[in-house]
Parts: sequence; C-alpha cells; structure tokens
Amino acid sequence: MKKYNIFKVLTIVILLAMLLSYFIPGTIMGYSGVEKGTIIPVTFADAFINGVTAVNASLTTLAFVFVIGIFYAVLKKTDRYETLVENTASVFDTNKALFIVITIIVLGAVSLFSGSFMPMLVFVPFLISVLRKLGFNKLTAIFTTIGSMIIGSTGSLYTYYLNQYLSLTTKDNVVVKVTLALIGLVSMVAFILLFNKKPINSGEVRRSTKKKMLPIYISFILIFILFVLGFVNWNGYFGFTGFEDFLNTLREGKIGGVSIFDAAIGTSVVAFGTWQLFNAATLIMFFAVLLGIIYRIKINEFLECISAGLKKAFPYAVIVVLAYLALVNVYSSGIFYTMVIGLTSKTIDLFSSAVSGILAAILYPDYGYATQFTLNAIMSTSAKEYQSIFAVVFQAIYSLFLLISPTSILVLFALYFTETRFGEWIKYIVKYFLVTLIIDILVIAIFLKGFNSNTIIFVIALVVLLAFIILLLKKNKNVETKKEEKVEATKKEEKKETKKEVKKTTKKTNKK
Repeated sequence: MKKYNIFKVLTIVILLAMLLSYFIPGTIMGYSGVEKGTIIPVTFADAFINGVTAVNASLTTLAFVFVIGIFYAVLKKTDRYETLVENTASVFDTNKALFIVITIIVLGAVSLFSGSFMPMLVFVPFLISVLRKLGFNKLTAIFTTIGSMIIGSTGSLYTYYLNQYLSLTTKDNVVVKVTLALIGLVSMVAFILLFNKKPINSGEVRRSTKKKMLPIYISFILIFILFVLGFVNWNGYFGFTGFEDFLNTLREGKIGGVSIFDAAIGTSVVAFGTWQLFNAATLIMFFAVLLGIIYRIKINEFLECISAGLKKAFPYAVIVVLAYLALVNVYSSGIFYTMVIGLTSKTIDLFSSAVSGILAAILYPDYGYATQFTLNAIMSTSAKEYQSIFAVVFQAIYSLFLLISPTSILVLFALYFTETRFGEWIKYIVKYFLVTLIIDILVIAIFLKGFNSNTIIFVIALVVLLAFIILLLKKNKNVETKKEEKVEATKKEEKKETKKEVKKTTKKTNKK
C-alpha cells in the first residue's frame, strides 16, 4: 500500500479529521434532541476503539470484497481465466472503441437504475484486464470501469435514503437526473476516445481454442442478470410486485408450521428488487463453489483458493477499514453535523447542497451513511421546500466527488488492483472532473431554477480553478518534456562517445 501512496493518503485524512475535532464544536443528534457546541476531540485512544467500530460498520463491504477475491482465485485455478480475458479482447481487438462505449453505457446504466454501484465491482478486475489486453493504459482502464459506475450514479433515479426520507418517487426530477447521467457518460466517451492516446488496432490478440469455457461464460452472464434483477427497484419503477408475491408463495408451503423454503434455503433470501450487498456476496460465493465442482477442483485445492483469495483481498480490506475509520472519527466527534447545519440552517440552495455533498464524499465513503447523516442534520433545521433541489444536487455532487475523494473505496480498489498512485489518478482525472462539475451545476441551475449569487460565485470560482489547473498541468508537461529532451540528448552524447571509444579501440587493435 505504501508503494501506491494509498496508505499515506488515508492516514492524512484520518489525522486531519482528528485534528479538526479539537477546534470545531461537535453536534450530537440523539433521542433527547440536538446538543450543540461541545468540543469532542478524537484522541489516539479513541481512534483505536473507533477502528473496531469501523470494522463492524464495514463488515458487509469486507465480506463482499473477500468473496470477490475467492471468486477470482477459483477462476484462475480453473486455468481458463486468462483464456476468458483473451477471448473477450479478441472480439474487440479491431474495434477497441466499441468495448469502451459498451462498458461505459452498461455500467453507467446499471448504476443509474439500481442506485447502487458496489455490486458491479465484481466485474471490474475482469474488465480492467480486458482493457489492458486491448492496449489501454491503466488510468483509462480505471476511468472506463470505476468512472462509469460513479458517473451513472450521479443521476440515480432511486436511492433508498433520499427517496424514503424526502418522500420522493422514481418519477421525481427524472429529466434532470437522466440529463446529468447522460452528459457525464457521453463526456466520458469523448474524454477517453478523443483526448487520450488510442492503442493501435493490431489484430494481435488471438482467440484461444481451449475447451470447456461455456460454464465460465454462463456464470458471468447469470451473475450480471441476477444483479440487475436483484438491485433494480421494480416496485418503485413500475409498481411490479410479482417477485415479492412469488417469494411469499414459496414460503407459504409448510410442514408442521415450518416453511419448507425457509428450512431448505434460508430466511435471509429476499425478493428481486430488494437485494443488498450481502445477497450479492452470497450469490458470488455460490458461483465460486459451482465452478469448483464443474472444473473438478479438489477440496484441498478449493481451500487453497479461499486462502489465496483472502490473501489477495486483505490489503484492500485494510484500505476499506481505514476509510471507514475516517467516517467513524468524524461521526463520533460530531463535526460533520456542525458543518452541515451551519451550511443549511438559513436556506438549502444549490450551493449549500453542493458543499454538503462535497463534505460527505470526502468524509463518508459509504453512501448510505453519508445520505442518512446529512439528512439528519438538515431535518434538524427550519429549512422548508428543499426536497427537489437537495435530492438532485446532493446525489450528483456526492457521486461526482467520489472520483477524487481520498476515501472513495471504489477508486481505491482500482488503484490498488492496478498498482497506481493516487497522485497519478488525480492528475489524469482533474480536468474531466472540473469541467463535468461546472456543467452539472449549470444544468441543475437551469432545470431547478437554482441561479442565485452563491451559485454564480461558485461557478466562477470553479472556472478560475480549472484554468489555473490547466495552466499548471501545461507547465509541468513542458518541464517534463524538457527533462525528456535532456535525457535523450544525454543518451545521444553517450552513444557518440561509446562509438568513438569503439573506433579508437578498433584502430589500436588493427595497428597491433
């Protein structure tokens, strides 16, 4: 982790949150009411205890991560995973742009309609491997996969806490949300295909003829289909309750008052449309076992796969826990509530909603906690008629800032998997991020009549920041170019000197 700068970045965030707790008065939200104005510092001893709480808070995510590690360990044990990657790459080797477009649209659409981007994480290692095989660099591979999941969620039509707390439906603000997602996804395609170096369509990736690949193909397809069925809210979108009714019918078959279905399958099974992350983890583990049986992996070998998968996933699991530690520290000190209440106490407009989303994205890597705690703070104020503007702005800005947030567990997963430094990623993504942020704010202001003095100042500040960063990057690029030219010139001089020495040696040899 030190090698890729992730541990250092998370440590800075954790220490900064602890330091702020000594200066910003905390706000405690409890059953007895709201208590304001008390400094609640987070000491190193508190941070240790909070670490245990962070593990508990992230258990579902950790289980999902470990199961993904086991799944890929089993795939590699079948000796067909590389074949899967190569065969997929061979289909798109002469039209690489098509794979980029399909990946962005599919992952973005799933995030848009499901309101959850974590389940699609299971496909990220495979998709990144295919993109690398096609010749794209690792930053482009990260952006195509993780980026599309994040950008799709900027316009999510249904997210549990926002819709439930604010009494909104999937039909509320649908035009502005879809517009935001489409602008983000289309600009992603343009950014990747027009402003990045394109790999040559060489046709060098060859399709393998290895047999018995069908079970793996079917497994990936079924996992994707079942995830879509499981995480898209069919009742909320279409009023369709067929999945719930069918499950209830299965549970009605009883012997001696005990449900046969519950006894055989379990009570934790829920209907399609109401899945959570632990349901996804259970499904992936099922397919890992199934593939082990199909490819005749022995019990000892399967246990080795579990060990290898856990070992591979463990460093990332530590990253997740550290990100959640920042969350727990901020929550226990009460400073997040204080900051959000300070922003929204008088009015909830585009500016205050956006800044609340930014703070939440940096300090709360879990969308559920981020939304719940932000809404708790807002509902303690006297603000009224803010539902539409807040729901759209918070969702869009929070999701967009996950692209650059130092605690974004999605981005950190891809950085760890591809061995990429956090600074490299920020340098790559910053121009796209700022341009999209400015466009999103303008689109929201136009659709929801959010123009006011705060919005105008906010946009101007972002434009100035964008211009400054572009100039800074251009200057750094010129400096790097000059360094490269000096290195090349030095190499040429060294080659000339080497040739002269060789000639002198040859002449001396000939004279002798």
